[in-house]
Amino acid sequence: MKRYHGLRHTPEYVAWNNMKFRCLNQKAPTYKHYGGRGIKICDRWLDEDRGIENFIKDMGYRPEGLTLDRINNDGDYEPSNCRWATRQEQVINRRRWSSPKSGHVGVRHGKAGKYEATISYMGKHHYIGSYASLEEAIAGREEFRHAIMQTC
Repeated sequence: MKRYHGLRHTPEYVAWNNMKFRCLNQKAPTYKHYGGRGIKICDRWLDEDRGIENFIKDMGYRPEGLTLDRINNDGDYEPSNCRWATRQEQVINRRRWSSPKSGHVGVRHGKAGKYEATISYMGKHHYIGSYASLEEAIAGREEFRHAIMQTC
């Protein structure tokens, strides 16, 4: 830890350290949503000697007003699945609900054998529509999410 002394008060260090806390510390209040559901951190970012430096090399310095976000919030913390994002982008991307029957965030098996797609945006839960197949519901939600992202 002495090695990181000069980085301890940087936004990048805080993001990196909080990520580790959520995923690795079973006493963390949010552990059940991260490490407790199997979210892992890539070995490169956990390296004892160069973890924070690797994190900064992969992620770059944190732009003002952005925080660490996983693109696929069921995926691990790794360079290909992380970005610096606005609060609004994170709200759109957060895990709201997923049905064990569908296995996809924001898509559940609804009434009459159809699949329903929803998304949370700007503090509200939006119903996107009802679809005949799981694939159509996933595609419909993804299309809606991309349209929202264009307005951010």
